[in-house]
Amino acid sequence: MAVRSSVPFMRVSLVSSQIVTVIQFKTSELFKLIFTRKSTVSRQAIAEYIKGLIKFYKNASKGKKSEYLSQAEEITGKSRRTVLRYLSMDPEAILEGMEIRGRGRKPDYPSEVLLPHIRKIWKAMEMICAERMVAALPKWLPSYRDPSCTEEIRQMLLKMSRCTLERFLVRIRHENIPKRGLSTTSSALRAFKAKIPINTLDRHVTRPGYTQADTVAHCGNTTAGDYINSITITDICSGWTANHATHTKKAMQVRQALVHLKRQLPFDLLAVNTDSGSEFINEEIFELMNSNPVFRAQNHIEFTRSRPYKKNDNCYVEQRNFTHVRQLFGYYRYEDPALVALMNDIYDNYWNPLQNYFLPCQKLIEKIRVGAKIKKKHDKPKTPADRLLASAYLSNEQKEAIRKKQQELNPFELASALEHKLESFFKHYRQSMIQKETEAA
Repeated sequence: MAVRSSVPFMRVSLVSSQIVTVIQFKTSELFKLIFTRKSTVSRQAIAEYIKGLIKFYKNASKGKKSEYLSQAEEITGKSRRTVLRYLSMDPEAILEGMEIRGRGRKPDYPSEVLLPHIRKIWKAMEMICAERMVAALPKWLPSYRDPSCTEEIRQMLLKMSRCTLERFLVRIRHENIPKRGLSTTSSALRAFKAKIPINTLDRHVTRPGYTQADTVAHCGNTTAGDYINSITITDICSGWTANHATHTKKAMQVRQALVHLKRQLPFDLLAVNTDSGSEFINEEIFELMNSNPVFRAQNHIEFTRSRPYKKNDNCYVEQRNFTHVRQLFGYYRYEDPALVALMNDIYDNYWNPLQNYFLPCQKLIEKIRVGAKIKKKHDKPKTPADRLLASAYLSNEQKEAIRKKQQELNPFELASALEHKLESFFKHYRQSMIQKETEAA
């Protein structure tokens, strides 16, 4: 009975809601009919009409001007503000202004002007993120030699914020996610593990000289046979990184690579932390770190190792394994010993100077866990060279050597020469692969 008694009320509610919907629809259609201006007059005709109206409008009284504006609105189908803008233009530029003018204000950073330069500079900078690119532009622009890049364009690039630059990079960025490589770290002898203490990131490093070292295997899809390896050493405080290639991971070759890498560092080497692989935890490396007078002539070098299967203990150099090795040489298998010299030439003369002197990096300041999320805070992007120059632990002679080396280098020349060297390297690599296939056949 309750349901039956409520039926008339429900019918009235449905009818009233339908009436309201119809009224809203009719009202919106009426507003569209009244306030929508659809001009069938061509732009050329409007421009000619405005030209003829200007001479009358300038000398008319206030009331007459209002009449002229109302008539112009009806004839042209344009708003009052648009008609006023046309009347303030040069008569010969009205048609051109109508074609160029779009909605909104004129952009501060025109994409048709800036996009070609941003694309060229970004590729030369090894396609870094917008925040690092903003920090790197003051170092790169003085060496940018494009004739079409005027002083006005340079100022716009320097004034551009990170978010604005990111909007440009979104248009030109292409994702290229490579496959993962293979791990070739094998366990070392227990006797040497007992002699070398374990070190984690519990202590806070405040000065240059405390480094981490690791190897990257250029073995392709199999670890069988001999292949080239890259040894990377990274300073924790400044981010300064150096690389060196060896044909195998034999102890003597790794030892020679570490001696070479120590000479590449512009600061005193105080500590080396490696993983627990047998390429580092052996008699040759232990003797080099603890009793070799050539390697440790200036000061005592602390030799430690990270915990097995804990990559985070060596996280600084693990990150550089990708950014400084994999992004450069990829995941191919390199077996030809002749490629070692080409790789070391690229590392020493082109790649490492470009990364250390001209490409800023960020350091993690703190990491806080809030519920299920981890919030990370980074410092402002700086190049490893700038971090070393700001350090109080380097001598004046060491800082002057860094400044002198930086002044001698041109980032665009380094990037261009790097591409030529890589082209020559991969050409030699393809020839060696063809020769190998021919011999196997």
